[in-house]
Amino acid sequence: MSYHTKLTTLVLMFNSTELFCVIDDFFLKFESTYWEFLKQNRGSLRIRTAQLTISEICFIAIWYKCSHFNNFKAFFSWLKEDKSHLFKYLPCYQRMIHLINMHELALHALHVALMKGQGTQYLWIDSTTLPVCKNQRIQRHKSLVQIASRGRSSMGWFYGCKLHIVMNQFGEISCSALSNGHVADIKMVEQLVAGVEAKLYGDRGYISQELKIRLKHQGIDLIIYHRKNMQAIQLCASDEYHLRQRNKIETLFSLLKGQYNLVTSKARSLHGFLSGIYASLCAYQLTHRNKPTIQIKESSA
Repeated sequence: MSYHTKLTTLVLMFNSTELFCVIDDFFLKFESTYWEFLKQNRGSLRIRTAQLTISEICFIAIWYKCSHFNNFKAFFSWLKEDKSHLFKYLPCYQRMIHLINMHELALHALHVALMKGQGTQYLWIDSTTLPVCKNQRIQRHKSLVQIASRGRSSMGWFYGCKLHIVMNQFGEISCSALSNGHVADIKMVEQLVAGVEAKLYGDRGYISQELKIRLKHQGIDLIIYHRKNMQAIQLCASDEYHLRQRNKIETLFSLLKGQYNLVTSKARSLHGFLSGIYASLCAYQLTHRNKPTIQIKESSA
């Protein structure tokens, strides 16, 4: 079996009709608000609409992330050859890229809508790096210079951004945020969990007594491991167990990067970079069946 045949088989196994129906149902309610927002913020009385609907544009962007194709050009060529009957009209490759980048805000709105109601009593927080180029090419990189910065993670130095995610016990994304690469993880916590009351489990990167006190006033109990040179804190059996389950959020990041092409060095504009990230997040939220779940262990106290 050829490589192209294997890719085609994987794409056909995916239920594209079900995905489109979910996306279209959302935009049937949201589209009028979206166009009104664009007119007010862009200062234009008229925005030229494409022959493809917003639902179809977002559907194609998300379908690509689920398709196992390595680049969008190959995916779009396959779409025009084998699946053109699903659409009334498909533009050229350059126009399709422009449409997806132009409606990056629509993908973001869909991602935010899918996070609604995902907050639970137990949450896990972590961040992952989104390098935009290799370290050797930092001086030559110009496309995302306005948002990318040098940062350091447990894997070493990188140049790019960070994705911060809060996950619940069902493997669903409850909150997410993007930051520059140099921003410390603890600076993003309050923004992520605003309006939430829960137990929040994190790694040692979130150690901060001041942050813990501020979160306590908001109804959030931040639970983390202590460092070797710190006074030991006795945790109850359930908190100890839930803290050990933090590897599940690492599994979520692995899925986003390995299966849904979260990290790419092919973005040539800020809107293209952001639309790719939101499409990957939506693809995971809408299509991934076996999410990394955590069995909750209630406290005996």
